[in-house]
Amino acid sequence: MPPQSWVTLIVGGLATVGVIATWQQKNRADRRSEWWRRTTWAFERTFSDNDSQARLGWSILHTLIRSRLATVDDNDIVQVISEHAAVDDVGEEDANASRANA
Repeated sequence: MPPQSWVTLIVGGLATVGVIATWQQKNRADRRSEWWRRTTWAFERTFSDNDSQARLGWSILHTLIRSRLATVDDNDIVQVISEHAAVDDVGEEDANASRANA
């Protein structure tokens, strides 16, 4: 095989590898973007005044954080928001109990 054929073969192989790597990166970015859209939707449900909607939101969040698309930072963010929501709920219950006793 002449050297020009080898060069063509190598360049074609490298181009193929580049295209595959780019496609995988774009695919992962698109999937992560969809993961965040679903997470946002779930958080909107979690903070709903409707208890059924809130339970649905928490269930979906629980499922989403187990996804391979969720990074450690994503899980930490969900954890912080969840803790903040729990503290707010406890604070509201304490305030309501104080008003009821007054």
